[in-house]
Formats: sequence, C-alpha cells, structure tokens
Amino acid sequence: MRITAAVVEDDTLAAQELERCLTSFGQKSGHAFSVSHFGAAESFLKDYQPKYDIIFMDIKMPGIDGMSAAEQLRQVDQATMLIFVTSMVQYAVQGYDVNAFDFIVKPVNPTAFEMKLKRVVRALGLKRGSDLTLNTGGVTRVLPSASIRYIEVMDHDLTYHTDQGSFSVRGKLSAVEQKLPPGAFFRCSVSYLVNLRYVTQFTGEQVCVAGEWLRVSRARKKELASAVAAYLGQGG
Repeated sequence: MRITAAVVEDDTLAAQELERCLTSFGQKSGHAFSVSHFGAAESFLKDYQPKYDIIFMDIKMPGIDGMSAAEQLRQVDQATMLIFVTSMVQYAVQGYDVNAFDFIVKPVNPTAFEMKLKRVVRALGLKRGSDLTLNTGGVTRVLPSASIRYIEVMDHDLTYHTDQGSFSVRGKLSAVEQKLPPGAFFRCSVSYLVNLRYVTQFTGEQVCVAGEWLRVSRARKKELASAVAAYLGQGG
C-alpha cells in the first residue's frame, strides 16, 4: 500500500527522525511512504487540500500550536487520520476533541512506533478498502469494497448488494473473500459475507446489515461478536 503522510514539525531533526522511522517501517512491512514536511502549522494549513492519508502533528510549535492547527484542520477535513507527536503527553488527551487517532511520545522509540504504525496502517486499510472488478452483462464495473454491504451466494452465483444496487456474477465466495480487506468482512454463514461497517445490530440467529436481516449460522455467533468488536476498535 502506498501511503502519503504530512509531518508538521518545527524541529527539523525530529521531523527527519520520524521520516526515518516511517521509511524503516515501510521497508519491513512492504508499504511505501511519501512524506511531506511542514516546518510550521501556518504553511501546512495554507491552501490545505485533503490529499494525505496520515498527518503527524507536533503540539508545541511557535505561532499556531498543533492543537489549534488541528482544530482548524477539522473545520475543512473531518476524515484524514491525525496523530500527535509530542513530548507534552499531558495535552495529548485533548486530541479526542479533534478526533485524533493516536499520539506518539517524543523522542520516538522505534519499537513502540512500529507497534502503533501497525494499528494505524490496519485502520487505514479498513478505511480505504480496495476495488473489485466485476463483469456483468458485458459491462465491466469497478466496485469499491467500501460500497459493498454484503455478498450473497446461491449455487455458483454471487450477488453483490451495494450502495449502487445489486449485481450478479459467477464465482466463488471464498475467492472473493481473499481479495477483500482483512478484518473488514465476516462470513456469517455459508450464504453471506457481510461488510462489518454496515452491521447495526445482531441477535443469536440474525445480523442486521444496512437494514436487512441475514441469517447467522449457529457456529459463527460468537465469532461475529468478536469480529464486530475488533473492527470497531481498529477503526480508531
């Protein structure tokens, strides 16, 4: 996965160390990081466009401090993943007010950093999803996995129930499952593979997915509860 990151940090050496940690993590995990450094919050916020996957924000900076910058950021961008990098741990809890995903303590410990980045990248993968290509009736459709509510199988026919409608193709559910983001979908029975982001409630026998009740096999009831809890925890 290619990941674009912004580092908002007035200390050049600290910014370089963070970039080294990102590069090292990327080499070990197989992800490619593209990093942009901003020495001041003012330059970062000027003509801001939501083009980054992750923003690393120092808190203590001259001029506009990191917390104030985050407040301004959230006025125009509610979604981009925000992580505070700071020695001022006592202020990091305020990050909840600006929907910060996490915080990293300076000086950066490479081992602790890697553990946090694994969680960050996993959440980013769930958020970003992936695209599937379907050939239906001679038409090729590119279907974002995030738009799939659930997939239903009957004999060898797969029906994708999505935000844009339902589409049927020939195929195997197990093969499709391998192409989808890990942890984002759950096989609740032999007939249904559901997108956990659309699960609103479930009972012992059924799960409600985008307003539709689907059957849950008896053997998978406990696993479904665990999968939903894990998905919510990984999403930030």
